[in-house]
Amino acid sequence: MISPLALILGLALAGGGFVVSERHVAGLAVWLLLVGMLALGSAGRATLGRSFYWTTGLIAGLALFSAFSSLWSGSIELSVAETDRVLVYLGFFLAAFLIAQTDQRRQRFAEGIGISLIAIAIIALASRLLPDFLELGPGLGSNARLGYPLGYWNANGLAFGIGAAFALWMSRRSLNAPLRWFAVGALPTLILALYLTYSRGGLLALVVACGCLIALSHDRLWLLATLAFAALATLPAVLAVQARRGIADNVAIPEAADQGVTVLLILLAGTAVTLGLYALLRRLERNRSELTGRALAVSRNPVVLKWVAIVLALVAVAGAVAVGSRSWDDFSDSELALAQPEERFETLSGTGRSEFWRVALDALGEDPLLGQGAGTYRFAWYQEREIETAVLDAHSLYFEAFAELGLIGGLLVLGLVGTLLWTGFAAWRDASGPRRELYAVLLAACLAFAVVAGIDWLWEIAAVGAIFFAAAGVLVAARCGQLARAQAAGNGRDEGRRFGLTVAGLAVAWISALALVGPLLVDREIDASNAAAADGDLVGAVEHADNARSIEPWAASPYVQLGLLAEVQGDYATASERLGQAIEREEDNWQLYYLRARAASKAGDEAAARADIERAQQLNPEEKCLQEGFEGCG
Repeated sequence: MISPLALILGLALAGGGFVVSERHVAGLAVWLLLVGMLALGSAGRATLGRSFYWTTGLIAGLALFSAFSSLWSGSIELSVAETDRVLVYLGFFLAAFLIAQTDQRRQRFAEGIGISLIAIAIIALASRLLPDFLELGPGLGSNARLGYPLGYWNANGLAFGIGAAFALWMSRRSLNAPLRWFAVGALPTLILALYLTYSRGGLLALVVACGCLIALSHDRLWLLATLAFAALATLPAVLAVQARRGIADNVAIPEAADQGVTVLLILLAGTAVTLGLYALLRRLERNRSELTGRALAVSRNPVVLKWVAIVLALVAVAGAVAVGSRSWDDFSDSELALAQPEERFETLSGTGRSEFWRVALDALGEDPLLGQGAGTYRFAWYQEREIETAVLDAHSLYFEAFAELGLIGGLLVLGLVGTLLWTGFAAWRDASGPRRELYAVLLAACLAFAVVAGIDWLWEIAAVGAIFFAAAGVLVAARCGQLARAQAAGNGRDEGRRFGLTVAGLAVAWISALALVGPLLVDREIDASNAAAADGDLVGAVEHADNARSIEPWAASPYVQLGLLAEVQGDYATASERLGQAIEREEDNWQLYYLRARAASKAGDEAAARADIERAQQLNPEEKCLQEGFEGCG
């Protein structure tokens, strides 16, 4: 329980794990933990099987191919960063796999994931409702959409949606009675926190995760009733938020604090109602009346379930046909004008996603086999976009994988996600009793991530990736145990220990740790350089930037830093030289040409400045600031 709680909650409180320093510190900690576990013999006690080899091979294969893409990439630095991201996730997966080797550990591990997601929701909601008591996050007056603590509202929405599924599962299957009640009481908090993100992706995650859990659970009727009661009990708090624009819009007004307390009290009342209704459900279950028995029998009848699934599928198809054309028009409309933030739940606008994906497909068409290099979608976007929106990612794990890594990398990603989902389904199918419910919620979490990652860039937030890969690691461990028991029953002997895994694991762990150290040190040196420059210590700032350059001579960012520092010092010739070295390492980055043009202009070399501005315009033709002079892009 402690391991996933420390990992996911720790990453959340650190900002979510999007930036290098947060993600790499967590990755190093996990890989060093793996070294200790392997040295103490965890690999020798682990039950291995085809599921482990396939999934580990696919994750490692994606990391290797991302690293190889730096050979043809427009930025070695960006490709290495993406490689390191996959290595961090590989560490999360392996740690979860080695820890979750028994049924009891899998139970506790899943509870740890659930508790961490509930804790994130409590912290997030407290930052909005009690800003004067708990100074968390950006505070009042920032974005209306609840983005703290993961740093992105859609990431919060996904976490809260998956957290609701874990809370439902714990309400029935936790081995600890107080934890069951805590999970039920947390449902209104999770729902209200999700609402304040105004995240359609979060709502989709809630539907997918809870829907999958309910569909696969033997207790589906009780789970459905618990979720329905929690949603109804949260409705007054939602209405209270809508009536108090200081909270709904996160406006810094004097009455916002009082509004937050009022909403909190209404939420606590809804929580009490939820717990009371849950108590009635438990009492109804214990009484085992004839009516309850018939309802349960119907909810577990395979024929009834089959027809329910058919009806739902037909309704979905009919709905898609009825609104398909209009829905696509709405989705492809990049303009989203809203009077209130909650109106997001009423629109199908993709807010530019259709254009993001079109550029990704165009990039795939240019380099269909190998792609343009891991992490370089941003270059294709600026060159090919037809809208002004500035983005770094394709807002889809799958589209971006095909754009950056071609057919090989795209199929690797699809194969990885598909294999993990199939492994989870197989583990659920061959399990029984409480174990089946456990695997159902873990599969639900993985499925929700896989769906929402197709429409957003959440893959890049380490806290969210940790949910997926930790849950997947538990499922793969469970599946390997099932296969090993089946093999032992068939031939009368258990699978032998594979101590070679220890040696291979230690080698991979040390290589991965070393790969994470370099970018982390560079990031720290650049931060130190910026801090020194802010204090007026330009000599120290240059020293730190030089240290970053010596650590990763292939990276563009240290040369950019040196160029900017030279420009501040009035040494425009050196600034142009350093920025030229950065351009050699990222020749498709329009911003570098702009910066060099600015330095050249200050040095009086207008011809060189015009040449660089023209090149920047070729790489980013939609950037209006390039038409406004050298100060236009800030």
